Amino acid sequence: MSSETVSVSKLMNPKVQTDFEDQNIMSACNIMSANNIGCVIIVTRSRDRSPVGIITERDIVEILGKLNPELLQAPLRTLMSKPLITIEQSASINDAAKIMNSKKIRRLVVVDKNNKMTGILTQKDLFNAIDKNPSLFSELYGNGYSIGFKEIYEKYNQYRLENLMPELNQY
Repeated sequence: MSSETVSVSKLMNPKVQTDFEDQNIMSACNIMSANNIGCVIIVTRSRDRSPVGIITERDIVEILGKLNPELLQAPLRTLMSKPLITIEQSASINDAAKIMNSKKIRRLVVVDKNNKMTGILTQKDLFNAIDKNPSLFSELYGNGYSIGFKEIYEKYNQYRLENLMPELNQY
């Protein structure tokens, strides 16, 4: 298995949690909490429910940090991160890692050839694949990623510590 031959569709999560662009931040928080996830994709109320943005845990912390109560009722369309960064489901995970690294993001919305949302791929999904096949790490984050390599390596080790060795994370 190589990072060039594994398609995004093999690792993506097809169960994408969404919220409407006219909802408020509390609505998005409720969805994240109920599903134990770190982001919600924001969609239109149109028939096709087109994805138009994303709200992440980091976005929420920044919004709440502004200490502006009006933001709690603001529509998500005014708070979401946009434009939404997408990747085609047939793309390789190497392509996904390059986009994530260059855009400094941890999530990509996966779309089909008609630009219809089919899933979400997260940095955690890539780390899970690396854990199953450690040689993928150097393929995805090795030579071509020398500038950000240290940061990515630290994130991966933090992921391993939190998720694969929880007994060490008790203190």
